[in-house]
Amino acid sequence: MTWTAPPGSRTRHGWNTPVTAPGPENREMLKRFREIQHNPLNFLLQTWQLHGDVVQFPIPRPASYLVSSPQGARDVLVNNHRAMSKRTIQYSTLSLVTGEGLLTADTETWKTSRRQLAPAFHHEMISLATNHVATALNRLDQNWAELTSEGSALIDVDQTMMNLALEITGATLFGSDLTGQVDQLTSATLRALHGVVVRARNPLPVPLAIPTPNNLGMRKAIRELDTAVNAIIDRRLADPLPPGAPIRDMLDVLMDQTLEQPLSRKQIRYEVATFIVAGHETIASALTWAWYLLGSNPEEAQRLQVHPERAALVFDETLRLYPPAWVITRRTLESVEVEGFLIPADALVIVSPWVVHRNERVWPNPELFIPDRFANGAPMLGYLPFGAGPRLCIGRDMARLQGAQILSHISQNWQLSPIHNQQVPVDASVTLRPQGGLPMRLTRIKD
Repeated sequence: MTWTAPPGSRTRHGWNTPVTAPGPENREMLKRFREIQHNPLNFLLQTWQLHGDVVQFPIPRPASYLVSSPQGARDVLVNNHRAMSKRTIQYSTLSLVTGEGLLTADTETWKTSRRQLAPAFHHEMISLATNHVATALNRLDQNWAELTSEGSALIDVDQTMMNLALEITGATLFGSDLTGQVDQLTSATLRALHGVVVRARNPLPVPLAIPTPNNLGMRKAIRELDTAVNAIIDRRLADPLPPGAPIRDMLDVLMDQTLEQPLSRKQIRYEVATFIVAGHETIASALTWAWYLLGSNPEEAQRLQVHPERAALVFDETLRLYPPAWVITRRTLESVEVEGFLIPADALVIVSPWVVHRNERVWPNPELFIPDRFANGAPMLGYLPFGAGPRLCIGRDMARLQGAQILSHISQNWQLSPIHNQQVPVDASVTLRPQGGLPMRLTRIKD
């Protein structure tokens, strides 16, 4: 049974786009345009609260929908995944930076890449990654010990977690020591992603070749990323995997010439850039917000210090409240029905984990930080920080293990305290990050 517009209401959104679900009128959208640009999280949350689980925006083309119920999200990402494409402005714009890597590739290209990359994320490889995390944490301990040699120190947790995650990503996936490049690479990544957001939010983005200030900054950042990626590939070409030897990391998998369809250098570049950009940005975002939440909930920080095994619960609850991938988009290849609403072919479908994770039907008191929600595991419905269905993030298990390992280690040795009691504003960029960074006071925990 599909929804029909009530008598007297608008039935078309111009250019013959039919109205098949409730939603805001043109006037409401125009009034909230600034909020859409500068506070999209609040806009999406209020749109769901005002209009329901499936909302159609008053946009002529493409017909655009917000799906916010746990079941509706599953319908889009799991049950109807064959009818969905990633050819949306979100992923097309991101591909200007990453190329057609695993994150942005569509349909058949993605299937091949996913199958070929799977060996790099087997459980044995994930277990080996813990050694790289431990090495990076030892280096962090040394740096922090110098900073706090005369007492406490003020640090930007956001920047620190970005650098730590990039160092771990380089060692784990590419066997590369990026410690001397973390500042430059982190800066280039953030500048490139800023350019992505500016373009994605512009209804008429100019071609990247035109030298606007944003395009020039984005092109410079991409060149810096390309330089780093090419250096990583060249180092491995000089140190190839001996025949018959076990794979060392993802780069060995990418460069395996015995594959049914060996990757070209351009394809290898796409995947390396994808994991540099997406691999470290997402885990860094989650770690940053974990320290913010622990700082705001000192009783939970104390419990974590006493019971380090709780780190996994803390990490999972942080991903619920601050999912790095806060919006997921799909384009319908054919008409589908979601929660009783007909979504036509060639429509844009938006699923926001930020909104779904605040649904009281699954999460009582959704705004509260309660790690014990995950004491019995995550629910099947309503939890999608890594997406869902066949396109579930390939690095999910590695990210969860590394996140818990980092939280556990730091909580045993260091205290990160907020410097004020104000709520930190969220910058909803490609991932969720605190506006202006996250300054916190660092103190060593005495033995």
